[in-house]
Amino acid sequence: MKRILVAMDFSEHAERALEWASALAKRFGAELELVTSVFVVPLASGPHSLGVPPDYLRNAREQAESQLDAIAARLAREGIRVECTVVHEDPSSGLCARAAETRADLIAIGTRGRSGLSHVLLGSVAERTARLATCPVLSVHAGSPAPRALRKLVVPMDFSAPALAALGLARTLVEPGGELALVHAIAPVLSAGSPERPLEDPRAEEWARAEFEKLRGSGASANAHLEIRYGAADAVVVDAASALGADAIVMGTRGRSGITRMFLGSVAERVLRRALQPVFVTQPG
Repeated sequence: MKRILVAMDFSEHAERALEWASALAKRFGAELELVTSVFVVPLASGPHSLGVPPDYLRNAREQAESQLDAIAARLAREGIRVECTVVHEDPSSGLCARAAETRADLIAIGTRGRSGLSHVLLGSVAERTARLATCPVLSVHAGSPAPRALRKLVVPMDFSAPALAALGLARTLVEPGGELALVHAIAPVLSAGSPERPLEDPRAEEWARAEFEKLRGSGASANAHLEIRYGAADAVVVDAASALGADAIVMGTRGRSGITRMFLGSVAERVLRRALQPVFVTQPG
């Protein structure tokens, strides 16, 4: 990991993301790039349209640059190499474009975990970034733990290409001698006689254990064990991370977009909103 891009909106969520990015930069000897967006939504032109004051963007950019420079000076005193960039696109598009341009290895971003109707309509910058980025994304919020050694990681595992990509990232992130918990969720089949009790599906368990043995045979699951749990995937992942005392969650996503994503979302996005731990999200290839 050589280059980490940090999204800065100067909130407490962004500050916690910066703390995690700084810890990773020190561990890997990486360079940080602080990126903020000064963006105005284009307004329709017409005789009654509201214009943007001529000096607005210039003043906003100067203020953003001043804030970034102050943070960069603080990080430089800690021995971290850092540069600053202001973009003029919507935040998620600007972050992803800059990450692709500079071949960043990771984007670190804070999230407010928007919920309810506003989330259905707007999502969040963190979720859109995780969906669009071509590199892994680390999402944290102000209530996430302070940076610490990554000794135990939860990796949601359905043995798909995104999950295997997440496993590869987790092996890079976990500390030497650390542990990976591969959490496989099986949707429960409800019993007609006792609807509150899920029926175990031995075939599903047998398949998951067989797939895990294939990983063991390939050497891809070193220091890993399989956790099989029944329930909705996002709830299983969040609960397992808390129960196992995980330092972070590392998961894959298919990057669903368009109308399908609006109505269905994705497991990764629901975990981003609910998890207490930092969440690393990656896509295959």
